[in-house]
Amino acid sequence: MALGTEAIYQQLTILLVLATLSHLTIKRFHQPTIVGEIALGILIGPSVLGFYFNLYPFDQSLVASFAGLGAIFLLFLIGLESDFRAIYTTKNVLVAAGGVALPFVLGFVTAYLLVPSNAVGTSGTQFTMAIFMGATLTATSTAIAASVLLDLGLMREPVAQTIMGAAVVDDILSLVVLSLVVGASRGEVDPLSIGLLVLAALAFIGVGMAVGIVFFRRVVVRIQVEGMKLGLKHGGFIIAMAVTFLYAFVAEIVGLSAVVGAFLAGTLFASTPLREDFTEGAGYLGAIFTPIFFISLGLRVNLPLALGDVALLVFGAVLTVVAILSKVVGCGIPARLTKMTRHEALAVGWGMTPRGEVGLIVALAALSASVIKESLFSVLVVVMILVSVLPAPLFKRALAGVDDERRRARAEAAADPR
Repeated sequence: MALGTEAIYQQLTILLVLATLSHLTIKRFHQPTIVGEIALGILIGPSVLGFYFNLYPFDQSLVASFAGLGAIFLLFLIGLESDFRAIYTTKNVLVAAGGVALPFVLGFVTAYLLVPSNAVGTSGTQFTMAIFMGATLTATSTAIAASVLLDLGLMREPVAQTIMGAAVVDDILSLVVLSLVVGASRGEVDPLSIGLLVLAALAFIGVGMAVGIVFFRRVVVRIQVEGMKLGLKHGGFIIAMAVTFLYAFVAEIVGLSAVVGAFLAGTLFASTPLREDFTEGAGYLGAIFTPIFFISLGLRVNLPLALGDVALLVFGAVLTVVAILSKVVGCGIPARLTKMTRHEALAVGWGMTPRGEVGLIVALAALSASVIKESLFSVLVVVMILVSVLPAPLFKRALAGVDDERRRARAEAAADPR
């Protein structure tokens, strides 16, 4: 049954008012706004309001739709702040590879040894369950890392470009891992399917950039110029958003995340005179929808179900530590080996630790395939939230260290006239 327009207006009113209150509250503790949004989702979801008062006043499909829009607008904004030529570098590929391989291996071993057999689904085995658990740790949440960087005003710093570039490469590598895992859960791994996925991803990025630069970028700029002559201020922005949704659609069709397409679309306009106008326009849209994206993550948590099994709680605690340290080490060491400073390498490692939407997608795939049970799924959701929230203060501290290094270097250069 379709949700009535009155109910849509009511739910959006509640979500936006509560999101603003969460921002005002969490900022008093000097934390990123996403912490308050995720915490709000936990409070108004099945963990608290639903469990103690048997209330869940939100339509899941509505929240999911607006959450998807929020992620799209956020990644378009990040694309506007990014130099695409600086993304697919050797450094970023090495950082992404380390951030996929080490979390996958350690996540697999942790799950294989610690997850009780009663948490394995009817269609799963201890082995297939464990490879799904490893896969949930591979992908960095581009949206969460980007939100922290935007919040601190550091998106144009080189360390931010490394984090965002590695996170995009990370997303593609993680989809390859997910394909392998799904194939293994069915008792087969099809090398042809994996190869086609990789080729489709590379073709989408290459063709998308070429067509965007040669055609879409020129069209958008021309429409903006002609529109301004007629007194139409936003014609170019509207078409730019249409291109963004087109790229998000194509990304989903070829098997990538829609946010990769949105990010790619944003990069098309990063070097145009329209960047500032587009940043302002997309910023207003993101202010409405992006909080709903982060609230939706909290709404997926079911704490009472997750707290019912001591063995699963132990696994969840260990997996949280493994998830954080494996990304810091797996991404930080390659970053250090590529001549980044200690503080920069630490910032890259902490910046790559947030999981979120991609990890949840992998966990949901495991649940849908009956490889895991709902109790283990709930623990995984809690872990995804924790590893997205807990590293934020350490990430900010590492970025402060990078800023101090830069200031000292500038001071030394100024003091030395040579």
